[in-house]
Amino acid sequence: MSFNPLTWIGEALGIVDKGLDIAKEAVTDKDKQNELIANLVEVKLRLEYGEAYSQELSIKTIPWIDGLHKMGRQIINVLTIIIVALLILCGETITPEVALLLGGGNVAYQLIKGKGQ
Repeated sequence: MSFNPLTWIGEALGIVDKGLDIAKEAVTDKDKQNELIANLVEVKLRLEYGEAYSQELSIKTIPWIDGLHKMGRQIINVLTIIIVALLILCGETITPEVALLLGGGNVAYQLIKGKGQ
């Protein structure tokens, strides 16, 4: 029998839910009840996060595409630098329009992806 973390997490979430119901019924001291419920909710949130993370890890990916995606900003920046260097070596004038065209890809990427890490 193989270990499936998603099955285990689902069972654990069910146990936590039962624990929440029992805590609401059986514990009479309100402070202790609130403390227990807060702890169980924290456990539930961690389990749900773990379930989402496990599902994300189980997705099959193509390594070189992942690498290109992670290097997106760097690739765009290097290509921009190379193109600018080639334009300068060929004696072309870099006008504001050309600068906008050269930087447009990077700006679009930044707007879509947001701030990097």
